[in-house]
Amino acid sequence: MKGYQWREWQIRVQTSWSDQSDIFPEAWLFLANLAHEIAPEVYAPWGTQAYYLPADRTGIMHAHRAVVAAVLDNAAMAGIRPSRLQPMLSGITADFLEQLIQLDARSYFRQSRYPNAKIEEICADIQEQVLDGEVSIENSDVLNYPEFRYQPAGWNKPLPLKNASSMVSELAPVVLYLRHLVRPGDTLIIEEPESHLHPAKQVQLTRQLASIIKAGVKVVITTHSEWVLEAVANLVRLSALPESIRRTFKDGEYALKREQVGAWLFKLGSSPGGSRVAPLEFDESGVYPAGFDNVATKMYNEWARITRELEKINDRR
Repeated sequence: MKGYQWREWQIRVQTSWSDQSDIFPEAWLFLANLAHEIAPEVYAPWGTQAYYLPADRTGIMHAHRAVVAAVLDNAAMAGIRPSRLQPMLSGITADFLEQLIQLDARSYFRQSRYPNAKIEEICADIQEQVLDGEVSIENSDVLNYPEFRYQPAGWNKPLPLKNASSMVSELAPVVLYLRHLVRPGDTLIIEEPESHLHPAKQVQLTRQLASIIKAGVKVVITTHSEWVLEAVANLVRLSALPESIRRTFKDGEYALKREQVGAWLFKLGSSPGGSRVAPLEFDESGVYPAGFDNVATKMYNEWARITRELEKINDRR
């Protein structure tokens, strides 16, 4: 049962009890308060959520108002305009868009009822160490529509998120979802979290993803980044050290046990359009052998060959 459904259930119960003339006001108040306190605890184990952040989130964050306006405009013309002219959204994009524009409303119950200090701390760390600024949401009093903003560190005023860098737009939903929706037990799925991030920022973000896992949230990511995969491998390798030694490492607090991490490699299958999925085992050298480093090796070998040929030309001169 979702958070807002618990609230609706509580209201229905209170309303039905208030209609019973044979219940004294004191008894009704007691039962109403009991429903308020017990219902979330009873249904909480079944109230976990999964949140999906698609790879095209930057474009959606920049153009969500235009997308919603276009959909509503064409909805009014349904049956008049040819169907091929009506805009279509994938289910994933539509869900993401719906959650964005209802972020404050959806977060009311979970945020107020189940605040989580650790997740709030992670949000602050992502903003400080990766975004170099703060992300916020503000509903328009006139339209009751969210405005997303970003305030760089040291600035006195925020600017619209659409005017921020693509890096900020990529990670803003991660911060907003953590702050308003995600709680321990939930699942957070992020496509390509490394998009538009400098390698150093990719490593910083990977550490914060480890913090999210340690806070009790299940995290699933897709990635094409060797930096992300190596950062995860280092965190797993750190967990093998005694705690006294691990504390001397800057990343020691982010260490993950091997059983907390799973990795799979998707390859083209033999049939057209098919894929083959194989688990990546953490090998003795302390890496997940995805083959990403093969590209770096080939580039180095090519550089070495070019260098040798240039040296030969210079020697002949």
